[in-house]
Amino acid sequence: MTASAQQQPNYPPLSVFVITLNEGEHLDEVLSSVAGADEIVVVDSGSTDATLEIAKRHGARIVHNDWPGYSKQKAFAITQCSHNWILNLDGDEVMPEGGLQMIRERIAQGDINGIWIHHDDIFMGHSLKKARHHKYRRVYRRDKSKMDTSVIVHEHIEVEEPTAYLPIYLKHYGYDTAHGYMDKLNKYSLLKAKQRLEQGRPCSLPRLLLIFPLMFLKFYLGRQMIWSGWRGFIKANIDAFHFFLTEAKLYEMAYRAKREQNPKK
Repeated sequence: MTASAQQQPNYPPLSVFVITLNEGEHLDEVLSSVAGADEIVVVDSGSTDATLEIAKRHGARIVHNDWPGYSKQKAFAITQCSHNWILNLDGDEVMPEGGLQMIRERIAQGDINGIWIHHDDIFMGHSLKKARHHKYRRVYRRDKSKMDTSVIVHEHIEVEEPTAYLPIYLKHYGYDTAHGYMDKLNKYSLLKAKQRLEQGRPCSLPRLLLIFPLMFLKFYLGRQMIWSGWRGFIKANIDAFHFFLTEAKLYEMAYRAKREQNPKK
């Protein structure tokens, strides 16, 4: 064995998976940012743009699976990965330079089951990094984690402790334009409303009344979007409206059901 080979770190193998549907706009940058991963798996649900060609160019293994919902699609993708350590990216999330190496070095220590990292949301073409963002468990051991497939949207994975945090900010393009972001949140609010109804959590009138101002303050001041100028003000309003819209759709469902039962009232 050569001296250079002896010095090569012994990192646990890492699978990266991405679920896609017409993600051609950013996928090349996404997959380039994880070049060197031991495996890249793209689970596609019927793309008609350049998504599959880009994935092939990066040596990804492509698996087709008809869309079953966010959490179920990610749970399926986990089963397609060959390695125990998994990094999950969406088709509009880019790993920063050096991020993959930081993950490799941390999991090589052998004392954790998962890693929390951040989003760096791009909004109106620029970063919102000054805002406070949620941490996300995007790196985890498959044998120590479980995807909650009962949720329809905003999927959640349970990871056994201990976990660790790394100061990695994924460049996230999903919220870039106000129009595109509103389109997404309009769809998400309907899914969340249906999920709430299934869970027996209908709309309450006090929540309908108060949710918008409270959530605006949470995002604008609590999440510190105030430091992003007018862009932060606009995004905080959109985020708050998402919560209001969920309540409004819940109210609409209850109202329509009541009218069907008592059409004369």
